[in-house]
Amino acid sequence: MRFGLRLIRSFVGTRCTRLHGGLECRSEQRRRFFSVCRARAARRTLLTRMQQRESSMQGRDEDEPVATIGFPSIAPRAGSADSVEEFKEWVRRKIRPVFPHEMLVSGHGRLHAGGVALEYAVGVDFPASYLLGIRNRVGGIDSPILRRYLATREPQFFEADHPDLDVPAAWLRCFLEHDMRNVAAYGVYDAERCVGTYHAFYRIPGRLGRVHAELLKQLVPIMHEALDRVIELLHVRDGLGGLSPREREMVRWVKQGKTNADIASISGVSENTVKHHLTSIFNKLAVESRAQLICKLAQHNVSLDTKVL
Repeated sequence: MRFGLRLIRSFVGTRCTRLHGGLECRSEQRRRFFSVCRARAARRTLLTRMQQRESSMQGRDEDEPVATIGFPSIAPRAGSADSVEEFKEWVRRKIRPVFPHEMLVSGHGRLHAGGVALEYAVGVDFPASYLLGIRNRVGGIDSPILRRYLATREPQFFEADHPDLDVPAAWLRCFLEHDMRNVAAYGVYDAERCVGTYHAFYRIPGRLGRVHAELLKQLVPIMHEALDRVIELLHVRDGLGGLSPREREMVRWVKQGKTNADIASISGVSENTVKHHLTSIFNKLAVESRAQLICKLAQHNVSLDTKVL
């Protein structure tokens, strides 16, 4: 009799457990179903707002500023820009209507153990004198907004009328003298190609906030692809296109007079790896020594500071 009761209790307990588990499973399925429905509804709403935005843009004068940003995200396709000038025109026609601004500077550089060494700065309707005013002692561009991005890898904002950063007085003076007003900046660390890009938008209408941050996260990866394509083609034209991104980084340090040990420490690799890269560079550029390599670089005008294009 007792055995029979135990068997019945065990059976009932198992059934309850299974029933309870089934209810939890169905509850989880319902939760996921409604979550998917909400996500689809949000996408439909976003698409409608994007279509309305595009309709309102038709017929608008190209130089007329857009006062506000009407949607939180959009991802226009990167153009097939083959030159710096084509990249600039692509920004004016495709990026500016989506992210209203008056000026842009996009930087491109090589990744290394200490961060990113900016080699190129492409200005779109941008005052070159401002970049000259914020160069450091070795000729590189130095900005507290750039440094803060490198430290956090998050979108960065600065507004002259509402300063919330402790910035150097010399930089702020240059910022105000050129009437830059505000800046929204973001970048991409491309570890696969060993390159990084940084894009800073200036004179943006209205206050900067969360919507701008979301837009930057959508737009900047697309701009990264477009800019990297242009720089790669630029390297092909200057005769160094056969070098990999890592080899071009090694070339930069060689021209600065760094030893193999120095380069290994900076790049975070072994000296044997550095020797392997240098051997490959010598073979590709048809040189036999560091001296010949430096002469070759001088012929192709490979500079140490940031080139403004």
